[in-house]
Amino acid sequence: MHKVLLSVLLGLVVVAGGSSVAFALQSGGFSVGSLDTGSVVGQPFNSLDVDLEFTAVELGGKKAWYPGTAILDLRNQGTGGRRGQPILFKVTNGLNTEHGFSLSADSAFAGPTSMQIKITLKAGETKYIGIAMSDFTFVTAAGNLKVKCQLHAAHLSSNLLVLK
Repeated sequence: MHKVLLSVLLGLVVVAGGSSVAFALQSGGFSVGSLDTGSVVGQPFNSLDVDLEFTAVELGGKKAWYPGTAILDLRNQGTGGRRGQPILFKVTNGLNTEHGFSLSADSAFAGPTSMQIKITLKAGETKYIGIAMSDFTFVTAAGNLKVKCQLHAAHLSSNLLVLK
């Protein structure tokens, strides 16, 4: 009888532990919009500071996201003193054709709950991406995210290094 009870309790612990991971990205996620109309976790984009800017450019005949490597410092001496304020990225297509923006964990380190942001920008278009701090710190356990164009594999990718 005790073995059956113990196995049932252990099964419940395993199920509860697994379900908490499944709901981790449900607390706020990310949203895409303009500076005037966008919001994330109830905070309008225009009330937040832009943490990083990415611009699609053409360098030496190659299309790429600039900067090639961006660093987001979430430690206490960086922007970590923000007390849970969401992350805000500004993404601009500086090219004369449509371009994709994909932000995700490097596939070698991606987990089942890793964040996948994919948007398409028209020529000259700017969009803002707001990410809830709780979700951003959860999905960046490895500290490295890839920025690339999901529409054109030949375009050069960029890296986002997260210090926390």
